[in-house]
Amino acid sequence: MDRKFIAKRIAGLRYAKKVSARGLSLELGQSSEYINQIENERSVPSLDGLINICDYFGITLSDFFDDKTEYPIQYREIIAELNKLDTIELEQVTNIIKLITHNKK
Repeated sequence: MDRKFIAKRIAGLRYAKKVSARGLSLELGQSSEYINQIENERSVPSLDGLINICDYFGITLSDFFDDKTEYPIQYREIIAELNKLDTIELEQVTNIIKLITHNKK
């Protein structure tokens, strides 16, 4: 992981939640340029800062650094909903996902 990954991940999370860099900076109690500086690779957040960013987006540090997961916020939401289903419903969802991904090949 490097500055570029952190910058791109935060930008992707922001776009997914439709929040501006300035808005996120202020929501986190930071200066208005805080997120912009990170996304432009001029600085990196401290561990506490990164934890606050993850908390804001409702993801874990593990989610943040999982480079195989492009959309961690959406995955978290899907998993939360999947946890409410029984076995038969999970099978149905699995079949739908297989149909969708099969059609993308």
